Amino acid sequence: MRVVRFLVAFSALFLVASQAQAKCGDAVGDDAAVAAARAQANADCPCASFDNHGQYVKCVKGVAIARADNMTLPKNCKGSVIKCAAKSTCGKPGFVTCCKTTATGKVKCATKPSAAKCTPPSGGSACVSGQSSCCDACLANGNCVPSPSGAFLDGAPAGF
Repeated sequence: MRVVRFLVAFSALFLVASQAQAKCGDAVGDDAAVAAARAQANADCPCASFDNHGQYVKCVKGVAIARADNMTLPKNCKGSVIKCAAKSTCGKPGFVTCCKTTATGKVKCATKPSAAKCTPPSGGSACVSGQSSCCDACLANGNCVPSPSGAFLDGAPAGF
């Protein structure tokens, strides 16, 4: 009987530990829940209405917490929503999202104070995206995602 209790306790501990280590995106529906939370954040916290980046991130954080509290966003996915807000140009007038591809093909995104500051690494390429968040700015091949209207950026990489 003592062995059975030990095994039950050990199994419960293992189950709790494995659930605590689950990452956002591991469970079916995580990506859709994050997309829905980001869509609500775009509606509730319009990027263009913020002159302060911290206030924008705080607004998005409030949306993520509320959705996690009402169980429409897994708690382990709150950080994904907030990270996309933190890696955005919202509340940073004049800033752009810059996609850089190294000579080995690694793609990175960062916000830059102007398009002129989006320069390619040695042997690589760079482009200015029309998206406000690095989560949406770069394609896997290093090309940039243009603006939603396509009006002011072509999304082609610079430095070729």
